[in-house]
Amino acid sequence: MLSANRCAGMPTYCIHVVNQDFEAQNNHELVSLEIARDQAIKGALQIGVAEVGEGKPFFAAEVKIDCDGEQLARYVVSVGVSPLR
Repeated sequence: MLSANRCAGMPTYCIHVVNQDFEAQNNHELVSLEIARDQAIKGALQIGVAEVGEGKPFFAAEVKIDCDGEQLARYVVSVGVSPLR
């Protein structure tokens, strides 16, 4: 794992959210990888909630976090809704 000290000053984390329909990428100057992870997952969940709110039954995306071109973490985030009978 890359430490926050390796990047000059506050590290800039590049957060990618990708699925079959779109790709989003943002750079964030954050104190730690843990904070970047939390931001990345929250962002993907917000996208998923919006997609499900618009009528899609399921949303899934891959979330990747990079710093200085080095991939530090990957996650799958999903949001779904199913009626109970």
